[in-house]
Amino acid sequence: MFENLEIVSKLTDTVDLCLYRPKCKVYITKAVEPEDAKYYDIISGIDHPNLAKIDFVAYTGKEYRAVREYISGECLSDILESGKTFDGMKTAQIAYEIASGLNALHTNSIVHRDINPNNIIITTDGTAKIIDYGIARSYKEFKSKDTVIVGTPGYAAPEQFGFTQSDGRTDIYALGVLINVMLCGKTPQEELAKGSLKKVIRKCIEIDSAKRYTNMTELMRELHRITGAGKIVRENEISDTLVDKIMYSIPGIRTGKIYIIIPAIIGYALEIYSVVNSYATCEPTLSNYILCTMFAFLAFIMPLFCFHNFLDVWNRLPLTRGTSRGAQRAFFYTVGVLSIMVGFYCIGTVFASPQ
Repeated sequence: MFENLEIVSKLTDTVDLCLYRPKCKVYITKAVEPEDAKYYDIISGIDHPNLAKIDFVAYTGKEYRAVREYISGECLSDILESGKTFDGMKTAQIAYEIASGLNALHTNSIVHRDINPNNIIITTDGTAKIIDYGIARSYKEFKSKDTVIVGTPGYAAPEQFGFTQSDGRTDIYALGVLINVMLCGKTPQEELAKGSLKKVIRKCIEIDSAKRYTNMTELMRELHRITGAGKIVRENEISDTLVDKIMYSIPGIRTGKIYIIIPAIIGYALEIYSVVNSYATCEPTLSNYILCTMFAFLAFIMPLFCFHNFLDVWNRLPLTRGTSRGAQRAFFYTVGVLSIMVGFYCIGTVFASPQ
């Protein structure tokens, strides 16, 4: 196929816009270093909505060229250079999509190492796509540091300056910087953005990579928890069954942290005990059983949805869908408090009546 690609325009010294006439399809071809061709081969096997698809890598007799899909949209750098910034929700959504694409690379042991606005396209349908893999490399478990200092100034993590080896947390650092720039137009070193994503940025750009998010999945969970961006994820973004989706959205359980999971399980056990005990000790009448059921639902189940956004209910209810995160939180917290009050009133009515 490569020999049938017709060069329409030379975009740079190494990048061409090409047309494949048999299918009237447009492609981007880029010269790649021989030692990088193997990484492009790996990436060509990854099909992800937030990654520009590499169709194949061809050797022309003079050089290796990677052939990828042409993406219609606007480069994030052009948007930001025009002076535009994004609100917290839009920033979180873009960051979530970039993190999702990076997670797919990391799953295949590929570290991007150059996440910055020049390498992100916002497509005409509003999707964020990573478009360039120029300095991507494979993570080697027993290697102590990178052999070459690479990365875009301001976005490059400290380890890219030769201190330790780049890994997935290197991309987390760069994404943290990018989140800050999308919010206020400046890097964190110039000005730390305010708002709900401030803590996320700080954790992403920790000098010590061990203090950053462990992986992209953890960062994606945090973006979802704070802003509702994206979807609930677990390791490798596998969530095939309803049971999986429920288990990995239960407050406490979904954190994946044992020191939170254990108290959460104890709390749920106590709640179940109190409900069962209310049925067992009340006068066995239909009205009392109904009130006990209302107690269980209003005092325990409703607050789970209201306070913890269980199963993403904040974005599913038509009344609150599309509203700001602050408005959603105020509404559901109010409903949650009222629900608990009514629930305990119901159980109080049961045991206040003569037995």
